[in-house]
Amino acid sequence: MLNHILFAVALLLFLTAGTAQRVRLVGGDRHEGRVEVYYRGTWGTVCDDSFTNAAARVVCYMLGYGRVGWFIGNRYGAGSGTIWLDEVQCTGRETHIVYCSHRTWGSHNCGHSEDVSVSCLALRLVGGRSPREGRVEVRYDGTWGTVCDGRFTDAAASVVCYSLGYGYVGRSIGNLYGAGLFGWTTFVAVARNLTSQNVHTTAGAVTTVNTVTMFPSHVSLTRL
Repeated sequence: MLNHILFAVALLLFLTAGTAQRVRLVGGDRHEGRVEVYYRGTWGTVCDDSFTNAAARVVCYMLGYGRVGWFIGNRYGAGSGTIWLDEVQCTGRETHIVYCSHRTWGSHNCGHSEDVSVSCLALRLVGGRSPREGRVEVRYDGTWGTVCDGRFTDAAASVVCYSLGYGYVGRSIGNLYGAGLFGWTTFVAVARNLTSQNVHTTAGAVTTVNTVTMFPSHVSLTRL
């Protein structure tokens, strides 16, 4: 009997996933935007109730970015039409958003002002006392690396924090969280491409830092 029940559940998940195979990011660039899912021939939005960074990682994984992703609130504004998903709760290891816990498709208590936005930037804070601070690392060509502190300012820290969904605030705290294993390029070599649409001024203010480094002086920062 148990085998029959498990088979029925697996079949239901398979059929549901088959009708919602696509997600997209709208209003931003190819790395971030408002989340929309395609279900029964219609694109619709996702409500932010219970939505976390873990759910954002699932969305980004579906889009081919790997297991990175950040919930950035409602940055890209309200969508229109159907709100397809609400109360989405993921572990972050699912391969498809339909495998996360959620309310019945189309059932919600939200307005479009609560439509979810995510960022799939390959950027993270490591080793901090909370998710809001740590050593800055970026991923390039499949490898995570650190950021040299040469000319890294609070302005650059604000770019990092903005990209991670914390708003346009941030402070460089030196090398508080120590050295990583590998030094990539400076932050701006990546940030100019990934965040300049949203923070033109700050990204431009630190573009003089552009050398590849292998130094142990790796940047840490905190959100203000």
